[in-house]
Amino acid sequence: MVDSDGLHAAIAAQIEGFVSTADPGVRSVLVKTFDGPGLTVAHRADLVLPAASLAKMILGVALFEAAERGELDPGARVRIGSLPGTMYPSVLQAFDHDSTVTVRELCGFALVTSDNPAAEHIRAVLGQERIDATVKALGLHNTAFPAGFSERELGPLGRANTTTAEDMLRLIEHIDRTPHLEPVRRYLVNYLRNDRIPSRLDDDVPVRHKTGSLRGIVNDAGIVLHPAGRIALVFLTEGQSDNIRTAQEIGQVSDRIVRIITAGAAL
Repeated sequence: MVDSDGLHAAIAAQIEGFVSTADPGVRSVLVKTFDGPGLTVAHRADLVLPAASLAKMILGVALFEAAERGELDPGARVRIGSLPGTMYPSVLQAFDHDSTVTVRELCGFALVTSDNPAAEHIRAVLGQERIDATVKALGLHNTAFPAGFSERELGPLGRANTTTAEDMLRLIEHIDRTPHLEPVRRYLVNYLRNDRIPSRLDDDVPVRHKTGSLRGIVNDAGIVLHPAGRIALVFLTEGQSDNIRTAQEIGQVSDRIVRIITAGAAL
């Protein structure tokens, strides 16, 4: 028989150890199991913090839900040379300027590689009104997404996109259970930046997730698709003095939490 109180206490102790090293920054954490006995453990999960590239998941949801309603065509083709440039690495640089890709494929690039020019085009296709309507329809009451991913918006303006761990959990749960969001699930399980939640997990354990990074901000949100059961993990941070160290600490605490949960599920 699973000792739910014992599991809760063990996970809470791991979270406490993770957040106690954040001085002077702040850290918000939310853990939830989807299979077997329900378990939710949180630390400051209602704290509003910068979302960074976690907001790209909203773009994916908004795109495919608009397509489901027949409002736009994700198969429409876009010329690579018409997309905005960037000073950062971009998968789009692998294409000739005259090559074309679909809007659907650009969404894939935005979620598989976190490509900013691809995300900017999806944002332009959707428009701010449709993005805001998606945030409202999903019940993301403490999420704001007024800025994009252009070079100009990756500094202080980029911090205008804010959310909470509670809202990110609501978003990834919606992605998990909605049939027409299968492409988004496929993109996120193939996400290439795996230095946080998945970094210490066994290689054969898929993680459907998305990170977000700005100076001092190290975020990750997703679902560990463990054979013993699905586990949602959300980490939001701000004011981190060393982004690389925080990413490593997210990987370490994620591994310990997953091991605690899966060991308890095996009892």
